[in-house]
Amino acid sequence: MTKINWNREPTSSVMNSEYWTNPKTGFDKGWHDRLKQKQEKKQRLLNQKIDLGIHEDHDLDIVKLNSGPHVGKLICITCNDKFIRWLPKGIF
Repeated sequence: MTKINWNREPTSSVMNSEYWTNPKTGFDKGWHDRLKQKQEKKQRLLNQKIDLGIHEDHDLDIVKLNSGPHVGKLICITCNDKFIRWLPKGIF
């Protein structure tokens, strides 16, 4: 039978590092940064008094266009990328 040394020092797990325990600065930092940018864009839209209708509480995304008469468009991610409205140049 094998003897077990119960007096060993506990080893620290790799998963206890700051990289894994704090997602805002570690492994998921990019996702948190993109979420913050989306919230800032939505806040700018709400500050400009643009009527969003039923989409006001939904997840919105701004799609910048490279050609055509419009600078960008506003879509609702919650409603499967439904087009909401064209955006004026002041947004960008």
